[in-house]
This record gives sequence, C-alpha cells and structure tokens, in this order.
Amino acid sequence: MVLIVSLSACGHGKARVSVPSSGKIARSELQGMASYYAEPYHGRKTASGEIFDTYNAMTAAHKTLPFDTVVRVRNLTNGEEVDVRINDRGPFVKGRVIDLSLAAAKEIDLVRAGVAPVELKVLKKGSPVSKSSSPAPVPEPSLPANDASPQPLFAVQVGAFQSESAATRLRDELAMKYSDVSVQIIMTDQTLYRVRVGKVGDMKAAEELAKKLQDDHLSTFVVRLN
Repeated sequence: MVLIVSLSACGHGKARVSVPSSGKIARSELQGMASYYAEPYHGRKTASGEIFDTYNAMTAAHKTLPFDTVVRVRNLTNGEEVDVRINDRGPFVKGRVIDLSLAAAKEIDLVRAGVAPVELKVLKKGSPVSKSSSPAPVPEPSLPANDASPQPLFAVQVGAFQSESAATRLRDELAMKYSDVSVQIIMTDQTLYRVRVGKVGDMKAAEELAKKLQDDHLSTFVVRLN
C-alpha cells in the first residue's frame, strides 16, 4: 500500500527500503510523527502482499521494521496506545515514522488531527524480507510547496453496495440536494460501490454534513480522503 490519496495523510512514496539485518533498531525508527492512510488504498495489496483493510485491521506501514513485527504505538499527546502489525512500507515524508490503518488511528484518537507525535515499542519481532522479495519502489507524489502536511479533506460515506445500479441510484438522488456526491469502486474478493458525499477541509464541517445526512435517514461515516 505504499501511497495515499493525492498525497494522503500517510505520504507514501518512492523510496528504497533497507531492512536492518541485526537486532538493533535505531531510535529514529521508533520515535517521530504518526499518520494514517485509508482510501484509495483500502482493498489493495500492501508491500507485504496482504490486502489492506483500513477499516478493520490493526496494521501499519513502517520504512524498515520487518513485516509481521508487532509494535505498540503510544500517542504522546494523550497517552493512548494501540498494538499494530507491520505489513506495509512507508511513510516517506520527513519526520514521520509510521502510518496506521484507520481502525488503529481511531484507537489513539489520531483521526481528527491526522498526525501526532508517537513512540513505538517492539512487542514481537517479524521476519526480515530478502532483497529478492523486497517491494519495488512506487512513484513519488509531489508535495505542496513548503508544506509536507497538506490540508486534510473529509467526506461522508452513506452506503456501500454490491449492486452498481443501487449505488448509482442513491448517488443521483443525493446529487439533487448535495454537492460532490460520488461512487467509489473498491475491488477485493468482491466489488463494492461506496457512495460518498462532500469534500470538506475539516472534521467539524464533515460531522455537520453527516448530521444533515442522518436527518435524511441515512447511515453515515466520516472518512478522510488524504
């Protein structure tokens, strides 16, 4: 999963990953800023070959820790902790040490802020990956000038369907009242069509939009787009 939505919160990008062969882990690999990543990478393969499940799995991306390493992530702003398993590579933004799944980010109250200072503690060591099986680098996203932390964007998810016609019908109905209504196609073991409304720059505005949609008898879920 090495990347995130038009420079997502995670900032995955082109990088050659060197996994330490010794048991020593540099302090810089265990302290720094954490972020999280979600769409459009949910349902895609991670660098380890697993399918990324940002909404349910307690997983994370790290630049060097071997896959299957389990680390405890402590949010230094509030003391909250979550245990995650490394199954991806990233983040490749300076100062960031780990990218969490959305499910893990929620556990330490990271979603609203998008980034937070953290400390990592290795609970279980993973298995080093041979050079021959290392993931190929991916294209590097361009950062906004003088800004490594782009303005967050949020939307409200109002439904997920196996039927494209059902998703399209709901989109068309909502488009008569709301702007920026779209259908996101997610392909895993089955194809899902997610209907989302809005593209707003802060969590409060997204929550207000979600409340309006709830008043229209819709189930809502705020998602971060980057």
